[in-house]
Amino acid sequence: MIRLLLTLFLLSPSAFAQDFPSNQKIGEITAKPLCGVLINRSDQTIMGTLATSGQTLPSGDVVRHRDNFKLAAGAKKEFCASGPFFEGRRLEVTLRTVIPLFTCKTQIDKDIYLDALPDENGIKRLSATCY
Repeated sequence: MIRLLLTLFLLSPSAFAQDFPSNQKIGEITAKPLCGVLINRSDQTIMGTLATSGQTLPSGDVVRHRDNFKLAAGAKKEFCASGPFFEGRRLEVTLRTVIPLFTCKTQIDKDIYLDALPDENGIKRLSATCY
């Protein structure tokens, strides 16, 4: 199984010293990475991106970490991240072909199921479980 470690490499040392509230606000960074699993329940390969929330650096630049994935039919892939998270310890999941077709924010510590189900016209629609 491929293990992804989504960590923000441009953190200022003061970010680790912050006392984050327990209600998990936007921009939270954890001391230890939180992990989840992407599970492709479809009969086709699904491509996408996992992304963190943005963080403003002392320079004023906003950075966020993105990691692309390509998951074969029936495959699973573990991923981990330390943040910065969207509110509720969420990451952004985007499913795509050439263009983005589905986007949501979902909790990192729950399995994320990817689907490609046909609509009433037989066209497969990409989706993911989002919590």
